[in-house]
Amino acid sequence: MMPPGVIPLRPALAATIIALLTAITPALAQEAPAMAQDDACLLFEDFENGMDNWWIEGGERVWVEEGRLHIKADPPEGSDAPYVATVWCQTPIEGNVRIEFDAHVVSSSTDVNNINFFMFYSDPSGVPLYDTRADRADAGYAKYHVLNGNIITFLNEPKAAEATPEGEVPPARIRIRHCPGFELLAETYNYRCQQGETYHVEIVKQKGFIRFFVDGQYLLGVLDPDPWTSGLIGLRTFRTYLWWDNIRVTRL
Repeated sequence: MMPPGVIPLRPALAATIIALLTAITPALAQEAPAMAQDDACLLFEDFENGMDNWWIEGGERVWVEEGRLHIKADPPEGSDAPYVATVWCQTPIEGNVRIEFDAHVVSSSTDVNNINFFMFYSDPSGVPLYDTRADRADAGYAKYHVLNGNIITFLNEPKAAEATPEGEVPPARIRIRHCPGFELLAETYNYRCQQGETYHVEIVKQKGFIRFFVDGQYLLGVLDPDPWTSGLIGLRTFRTYLWWDNIRVTRL
């Protein structure tokens, strides 16, 4: 039986997903792996030393303050400043990994509270993304859809908020995509994504199966039939001012 939250958008893959889950233990889909040992850490960033290992594409303003990376991409209407931003880490990751980070939305003029995460990103041509950064200086979303990688979106959906009874918190919208092609692999409305709250996010990628957790709760998972095995991670947002901290990638 498929674990709750898994949405097989390709019926033909159902048997493959079930077989995979069966092979990697019954509790795999609902519990994050135990914390890896320090020697398995591929990347840790708390921004205590600034942004030496990062570069920026787009954004109204990006800066480090009190050990947190602040990204502001929510200018006033009519402004020429970018309302989207992507911040890339230069350290590549590979293999089966567990990715963790803290994210906190300070404000969003459109209440989207957009927390967007890129992983295993690379250029199909083999050219390093750093070398082509000028081509994405405006951080236009479509420019990332033609690259290799996965996109995980965690945000507040205004339409869902409109349908939520007064006094209740609307569910967050969560999506997992495969690029190139911007292909939607899975989607759910679950948990919440509100301003003023700090969320601890975990993403576990094992043998193509991607699982998404927030504050220890399993919210969504799917098998990517054509998984990427190496690339960069990127922090992305739209019409939002937020901060990020304690980014850790450990090998599983």
